[in-house]
Amino acid sequence: MAASGPHWTETLPSLAACGLLPKLPPLAQLRQRVDNELKLPFTPVSHVAVPGAEHLFDSKRLYKAVHSCVQEVYDIPPHTKPVATLLISSMAMEDYVRSHSTKARLLASQLAIINRAVEEQKAKAEKATADNEHEELVKFLSTASKGEIVEKLLGVLGEPREQRDQLMGIVKKYSLEDLAAILSATKRAFAQGDTDRADGSGSRTMGGVFFREVKRYKSTVNWAAIQATRPSLPPLWSHQRDLVAAVLLSWGLQLPREVLEVPGGGGGGSGGDGEVEMVEGALRSRWQKLARGWSRNWLVSSPTNSGKTRMFVEVARGVIESKPSGVCAIIVVLVPSVILTTQHVTDFEKAQLPRTQSSPYSSDNPLTLKAWMGLRTAAFAGIISSVVVATADSFLNLLQIGAASISDVDLLILDEAHHCKGDHPYARVMSIYGKTPMEARRPRVLAVTASPASETDMATLNQCMDDLLRRLDARLYLVDPEHPDVASVLSEPSLIEDSVKMRQIDHEIMTTLQVFALNAGMEIEKALATTVRAVGKVAIKEKEDLSQALLDAIDGCIADCASTSNKPLVTRLDQLGQWLAMARKFASTYKCPNLDLAARLLDIVRKSIELLEDAGFEGALPFLARKSVLLCTDELKVHGGVGGGTFRIQAFPQCSKPTRLRNEMSMAAIQAGSADDDAGVTKDPVAATATLACSPASVGPVATDSDGANGCSMPQVLSSLAAMAAIIAPARDLAIQAEGSGSAAALPGNSCDDIPLRVSNLLKDLLTSEESRLWLGDTNLVEHCFGSGEFKEERTFPKFWALLRYLQRYRDKPNFHGIVFVRTRQAVFYVADMIRRAAQLQFVEVLELIGHSHTNKRTSLSPEEDRHGRGMSDSQQQQVLRLFKEPGRKVLVATSAAEEGLDVPSCEFVVRYNAAATGIQLLQSRGRARQRVSEFCSILQDGTLDTSLHAKSRLEEANMHAWQRMSMD
Repeated sequence: MAASGPHWTETLPSLAACGLLPKLPPLAQLRQRVDNELKLPFTPVSHVAVPGAEHLFDSKRLYKAVHSCVQEVYDIPPHTKPVATLLISSMAMEDYVRSHSTKARLLASQLAIINRAVEEQKAKAEKATADNEHEELVKFLSTASKGEIVEKLLGVLGEPREQRDQLMGIVKKYSLEDLAAILSATKRAFAQGDTDRADGSGSRTMGGVFFREVKRYKSTVNWAAIQATRPSLPPLWSHQRDLVAAVLLSWGLQLPREVLEVPGGGGGGSGGDGEVEMVEGALRSRWQKLARGWSRNWLVSSPTNSGKTRMFVEVARGVIESKPSGVCAIIVVLVPSVILTTQHVTDFEKAQLPRTQSSPYSSDNPLTLKAWMGLRTAAFAGIISSVVVATADSFLNLLQIGAASISDVDLLILDEAHHCKGDHPYARVMSIYGKTPMEARRPRVLAVTASPASETDMATLNQCMDDLLRRLDARLYLVDPEHPDVASVLSEPSLIEDSVKMRQIDHEIMTTLQVFALNAGMEIEKALATTVRAVGKVAIKEKEDLSQALLDAIDGCIADCASTSNKPLVTRLDQLGQWLAMARKFASTYKCPNLDLAARLLDIVRKSIELLEDAGFEGALPFLARKSVLLCTDELKVHGGVGGGTFRIQAFPQCSKPTRLRNEMSMAAIQAGSADDDAGVTKDPVAATATLACSPASVGPVATDSDGANGCSMPQVLSSLAAMAAIIAPARDLAIQAEGSGSAAALPGNSCDDIPLRVSNLLKDLLTSEESRLWLGDTNLVEHCFGSGEFKEERTFPKFWALLRYLQRYRDKPNFHGIVFVRTRQAVFYVADMIRRAAQLQFVEVLELIGHSHTNKRTSLSPEEDRHGRGMSDSQQQQVLRLFKEPGRKVLVATSAAEEGLDVPSCEFVVRYNAAATGIQLLQSRGRARQRVSEFCSILQDGTLDTSLHAKSRLEEANMHAWQRMSMD
């Protein structure tokens, strides 16, 4: 079980306190029996050894331990004992699977990860400090004449006038970059105490150390030679070269050497100069025809795995190399997911763009005002170019608050540009672009995608493409998938479809939950209409609107449920789902916890219905049960026990994750540092080096305020802390105000009563009433939810059995990588947990990957932060991908977070456990199968959303390809 934190049994007393169960088994007995059962080794029914069985989660034993405890409690009515077992077992099982999930695996090695991260951060900080000092030195040296540099060096190094000629020789011989590197090496050596004379007769002077470092630098290979020894990228494919050249020539920019180096042709061929010029001339003529006289932005549509990233990397190279002397470039690459930030930075680093730094930015490494101003200053001063790879939200935020200007950017790259529509951050960035006056300095825009648009009819598709090109102010460049070079690198997975039937039991439970949701909705509406009193015009109007919206939603849902159409069962409560957000906002504004809890219950029922499609009752019922326990726990936090008793909930330990207050305080520190940079940090880097004579151990930037002993300047760290201390109190006050404004407050004079309906009473109707025995009174049904070991087809959810059967085909392979795409986070964890519970799949190492949490703030009554709700952080996603890419027999179960752009060359199969919703989704997910010999398997459940979505997505993809073919003609 979990090694730390509250024990899973600590929430169970809420079941009795709320009256959902009359009594509980002794908690100590529950803990002991469950723990003892889970310690026993797995014994296969067939008595045949199962490879990897020591890692199998034998949930069947957990169920039997709980079942035996419940049977011994005579105060629990017989018809309620199955649901009592379900409620308790669900909490125990969730605790176990959470402690053995991918997240737990990451946390288990957290100490090593933290230590490594600390070392990496330390090295990164040291490198950043050295880079900043180097840049400052170069900037300073570039503003002085050689004579002035020599005079400054004489003073800093403490050398006599006799050394002037020698220093002048060094200044003339070495470039500013080289001279700055020698000065930095001198400072580093002096700070580290590396000052001994070669003969051991004492220490060198500062000047002596400098001259020694000159000799050392001379004997080392310079930066250009080091670059030349690094492995170069493979030559561009012809389709990549055509695209890069056409785009750069259309913008009037120079072509990089990488574009002109045609294998077997010009730019490095064996012919004479005249022959090379003829070849290059012919190529340029062809490339200019491809550009078709266009000079603005480009939308590139190129198949998955055709090398789109390499294309925009080389376009970025051309932009950087075309900058005039003394000015560097800013390239911004926007991506739709955090996963792609580090992946693209790796590609840019491999390309070794000249004097360019590449950095990923996301919530773990935010693109802050200070970071942006730093790279902007470095670019405009001609120090270094920057490639910023960031999620679209982070860059959009800087633009909206005025911290960055679109005119700062030389090249804006939109990866997976099909997202540039509606209210997506891509579209909002391009809206800012469009509002920038033509006479202003606009960036060039390169948008790339494998799937620009997908619709079920060609007329709408044409309109979508027109809208996309207009929004991007771009012309379309299509890469022909039948081009020989493209066809040679594209993977064409074999297509497999496996159709399964929906079980009658799942259909019946789905119908039961829908009827309950509608009845509960009607009870809520009755309470709103008859017992809830609102005061004030605004409150009265909002309460009436809420009540009417609920009535309309219920009527719509009833009509959908009664309809004879083929509308999937899972979608028939969609209108009620749209009302829930409205209800929770109302509950937050007018402080109505009962209404909020009731709305949460309806949302949980909706998610349980979705899970019935994806996981059957085996996945849906434990999910519903566990959430019900937590709803009771939250009700007790508001009201106490039955009849307003004094039942006490043990407080859980505080989470150490950053809060809004901590974020505000961190921002205060950053602003303090910024203020120091502007007001107090020395602008004379060589003078800063001279201060080493006062403090040999000091290696950081130094402020000019002379507060230290012997006239030494106060270090920047201390000045930053002093400035931070001055503003930390107001920053904290602002943060507290922000914390209090997480939800809209009711206007003065407006209030509203809460509904008297308790969520625990609704749960009794659903789970423990006499009527509930018709669907939850079956012990065999509940036991089935906790199956493990050797699964049998007749006792397994059909979709999971199809997946199990497919994965078993890889049992004899020593290495393989595959991805299973599912629709919801709940299904991600269900599928991964079931793989760990199946004896037949113990050869598989399963990993889960989900996106970020959809909400940035939580109120006291917001859903608990369980593994289904809180999402994965940036670093967790990156760690999961790192584990997945390592050799082994790996299966990644993921939501759409992994659908776009993820590059795992060894991935040889993709399974769509749920049908793709659009043609774009279908094409993108199939594109993750990178091996030339690969498979794409679709598991479809008849009579569900799968069948309609699969037909829709296939039609949309076919239309997309047809539109592209017509455009090429």
